[in-house]
Amino acid sequence: MCRLLGFISPTPVSAAGLIGRAQCRQWQDLGRLHDDGWGTAWIDPATEALDRFRTPHEGTNDPRLTAALDDAAARGRIVHLRMATTGMADLVENTHPFLADGVALAHNGSIHPVEQLRAQVTEAEIARIGGTTDSALLFALILRRVDAGAPLLEAVVETVREIRAEFDHPGINLLVLTRTELIVVHATLGTEVPYASFDTSETGGRLPLDHRDHYYRMSWRRFADGATIVTSSGLSHAGWSRIEQNTAMRLTVADGAETIVRL
Repeated sequence: MCRLLGFISPTPVSAAGLIGRAQCRQWQDLGRLHDDGWGTAWIDPATEALDRFRTPHEGTNDPRLTAALDDAAARGRIVHLRMATTGMADLVENTHPFLADGVALAHNGSIHPVEQLRAQVTEAEIARIGGTTDSALLFALILRRVDAGAPLLEAVVETVREIRAEFDHPGINLLVLTRTELIVVHATLGTEVPYASFDTSETGGRLPLDHRDHYYRMSWRRFADGATIVTSSGLSHAGWSRIEQNTAMRLTVADGAETIVRL
């Protein structure tokens, strides 16, 4: 279980430039519960290529995460706070975002049984991505469709549809970033939240905002120039809109133009 934040913008900007430092600190503080690592991928302003940083350590007090949210301007960025699924090791290679062939992916949710999912992926496909988690396997299946010629949005949508048909109430909230687009998936209807495994020892025994009733909720906020930011629950979302359940949304970096597909 994890937290997601992502944005695109026609001109380089930081997350704090869009929503302010106070909301960035509120989001970063979610690392007290989601404390199994953090990572970010972004469009490098100089090269327009994707770059990435990730660490298997908590991000709450990490100045590198603070700088990534507050100061590092980019035309697109995704950030991930990880709460590892039971049995999945806290290793760099299991930390999101995953990055391969100019595509970065961050996932919140779970797909079980993992062994059933792993049986669908070849050793070469998983080696291309690294990691051993359900999220890495999901990414491998998406890239298989891209390799076969499918546009990225189609590859994401068809993979999610297939997994939803084969598995029992999988949780699939995604941010998928390239140098030209951000794809957002919200598909968690019926997904069970494993509250029993949440460690609240660093949060005073309390769950963050909306984590009791709306853990998988995703929201978005659009600005006049087309810049758009997306987050999972945990922020004070006044002025934001909720992302509809069972949808995939494509946002173009150049102008924020949106394409929405029902799953």
